[in-house]
Amino acid sequence: MRLVSAVFAALLLAHAAAAQTPKRGGELRAAITAETDTTDCHAGVSFTTVHHLAPHYSFLLKHDQDRFPEVKGDLAESWTMSSDGTTYVFRLRDGVLFHDGTPLTSADVKASYERILNPPPGLNSVRRANLAPIAAIETPDPRTVVFRLRAPDAAMLTEFASPWNCVYSAAKLAIDPLYPSKEVMGSGPFVFASRTPGDHWAGRRFDRYFVPGQPFLDGFRLIYMTGAAIPNALQGGAIDAEFRFLTPAQRNRLVETMGNRVTVQETTLSSAIVLAFNTEKPPFDDVRVRRALSLAIDRNGAAASMKRVTNTNIVGGFLPPGSAFAATARELEAHPGLGGSAEANRAEARRLLAEAGAANLSFKLLNRNAQDPWATLGIFVLDQWRRIGLQIEQTAVDVPTHVTMLASGNFDVTLDSHSDYIDEPSLLLAKFLSTDRSPPPRNVARYVDREIDAIYDRQRGLIDPARRRTELRAFEARMFAQAYFAPIFWGERLAVHASAVKGWKALPSHFLNQSLAEVWLDR
Repeated sequence: MRLVSAVFAALLLAHAAAAQTPKRGGELRAAITAETDTTDCHAGVSFTTVHHLAPHYSFLLKHDQDRFPEVKGDLAESWTMSSDGTTYVFRLRDGVLFHDGTPLTSADVKASYERILNPPPGLNSVRRANLAPIAAIETPDPRTVVFRLRAPDAAMLTEFASPWNCVYSAAKLAIDPLYPSKEVMGSGPFVFASRTPGDHWAGRRFDRYFVPGQPFLDGFRLIYMTGAAIPNALQGGAIDAEFRFLTPAQRNRLVETMGNRVTVQETTLSSAIVLAFNTEKPPFDDVRVRRALSLAIDRNGAAASMKRVTNTNIVGGFLPPGSAFAATARELEAHPGLGGSAEANRAEARRLLAEAGAANLSFKLLNRNAQDPWATLGIFVLDQWRRIGLQIEQTAVDVPTHVTMLASGNFDVTLDSHSDYIDEPSLLLAKFLSTDRSPPPRNVARYVDREIDAIYDRQRGLIDPARRRTELRAFEARMFAQAYFAPIFWGERLAVHASAVKGWKALPSHFLNQSLAEVWLDR
């Protein structure tokens, strides 16, 4: 699909690794920038939660690193879908055990999915809406689980492979519905071993894991570090990998100093930075003002230079460039700010502001006080607005404060993230639904648009890709026309690891492929 190699050497290494026989043993040491704020997958929202917990749990399905974005069975040995798209029947593997030695059956799958759909008191089930199409879950025998949907749903198979849908023990949930927040106990390739706040998180091989021969590693250790410490540790051999991404400058330095001892894998990310306009505050309730501020940004002209300094540098619409349902380059050119000359776009921006009585517009851009890409893109956007005569200042706050301010509407215009674990349109586009939907989306622009809602609902029920693509182009056209949000750039994943790390591929999301079951060390 969208996977590309950073350097030809990385491709050669990947092909060579595929032909090698995996070696057993060793501890993988990986840097991670933050600790997880929960040990409950069903409540998690951060990549840190996935990176900590994915090695310890199993899932109904998972994404195939060799055939991405296809899915393959994890707990499921096989599955079928009815011709009308409303019934999924999964046959589970035989002999799967939890880490406490108890067998995993269809009852555990049912209890886990029902927990997401109907969370117990004390659990914020973040993705309950994603599973809302499920009307009933049946378990005709210990190895069969049946999901019946209210209507066909194009995103459903992807949902069954969600990295957040960890399967828990039904018996333990019956005793304590919140046990996952207190104890890490799953059926994944690694048993939880230790946790030292501020230092590390570790797991050891589960010798009774259901995939024969896996995991290959004796264990893994996540070591907490940030900033320049990460490339320094890679170069010095203190760690083997950083599974999220590094900056272009850090990548270049490591390739130059380490040569063939380091491997770089590059893909586009299903993650973008967008401008969000608070439509409850004048003059941002005026579409002319919103469109003008988007038109002023020369994305195409800046992309090449941005690629040298930040991971977030790819021009696109509201779906990741190159993904199955993304707009083509020609289709994007029809939208304001993504086609035409920069001079003509900026002239139109000045005209729209004057027409709206906002020629001397003054406000503050809200941003996160984080480095790449937030700081870089904040500076870039302010520079673009100066070219239409606006002297806008920036307010940068820490991430928790930023989240709180967006939730309360305490801002004028902000940089915001637009991402999910995969480029499935129903997941990525849900944040743009009207604020009065139930459950409410993360629509920080705070508008109600029934046309957006109707198009979204239609596309989600279409199994036919061609018909669905037509609706998605209509959705994107409406979003660009109203300019509630304005895409700036999509991200690029620069995954850098020691060449001794084998059996792992970087996918277009750092939420995926983190079980480490197939990873091995050639040292």
